[in-house]
Amino acid sequence: MMKHTLTAAALAVVLATPAFAQTGAPATAAQSSSSTMPPASTTNSGDATFLQGQQVTDWRGSKLIGATVYGSDNASIGEVNDLVLASDGKVNAVVIGVGGFLGVGSKNVAVPFDKLNVTRKPNSATIDKITVAFSKDELKNAPTFAFYEPEKSATTGSATPERPRGISPMGGPAPSAPQK
Repeated sequence: MMKHTLTAAALAVVLATPAFAQTGAPATAAQSSSSTMPPASTTNSGDATFLQGQQVTDWRGSKLIGATVYGSDNASIGEVNDLVLASDGKVNAVVIGVGGFLGVGSKNVAVPFDKLNVTRKPNSATIDKITVAFSKDELKNAPTFAFYEPEKSATTGSATPERPRGISPMGGPAPSAPQK
C-alpha cells in the first residue's frame, strides 16, 4: 500500500511538471471532456515555482492505479498496476496486469504512456475510461515486464557466518548427542 501511495505522490509531481511549460493551448477532445477548468496558477517563492491547482489535462496517479484498461474491441484487458517514471520526470510506461483471474496468474505488461487514451467523466475528476489500441490477446503475448531489482550480494557483511561443526554458539565444544 505504501508503494502505491509513494508512486501516486511521485506521479502527481511528475504530471504537474509539464504545466510549467504549457502555453495555454486548448486541450484536445481526447484529453478532456466538454467542461474546461481555468489554467492552474503558479506562485514563485525564491527559486521555486509551485502549482496551485491541477490542469484538466493532468491525471492523478491515485486515479490511474487500479483503473481498468479496455482494448480495441472494448473488452476489459486488465488493470493499471503501476507507473514507470523516468529520471527526467516523465511517465515512461503504464504497467498493466493482463490475464489471470482476480489478479491470480496475471502478468505485468508495460505499455508506453502515450499509447493510452484516458478520458475523464464529464464535470468530474474521475476517469471515465482508459483504452489502448491493443487487444487482450496481443497483450497476453507481449513480453512480461520485469521491475528493476538490484542484485543481492553475499559480500555485504550482513550474512551470519557459518559456525564450524562441533563448536557451540558460546565458543566451547558443542554438546554431544544423547547416546541410546
